[in-house]
Amino acid sequence: MSKPEVPTSTVYSLSLKWPREQPKALPVNQFAISMGLPTSSGPDAIYLSVGHADPPFLSAAAEDVAAEAAGLDVLPIDVLGRYVFTRSRLGELIGLLQAAAEAYDQATGGEQDAGARDQP
Repeated sequence: MSKPEVPTSTVYSLSLKWPREQPKALPVNQFAISMGLPTSSGPDAIYLSVGHADPPFLSAAAEDVAAEAAGLDVLPIDVLGRYVFTRSRLGELIGLLQAAAEAYDQATGGEQDAGARDQP
């Protein structure tokens, strides 16, 4: 009986192109990281959850705001996305975020969140 032939894989080179139209950008202000399931060589991935928590609307007069705020128990987070990264892809994301932060700092003279004042 002969061994079955295993086909050799062919390597293809492809270009990637982001679409011109992008979905609406959503504000995020909450982040959570969790490790994937354990394997013999460590976690299988890194999970990133991003979300947004709106500040509570306090309608009371200034002197009553503390009492109204004291009645709040938990501020809910709207989860906007959950992403899974290999360690290698996480390294790429860290590099991109670091480069973006440095470009932002250079453009704003190091002032953090300078553009936030321009938001409606």
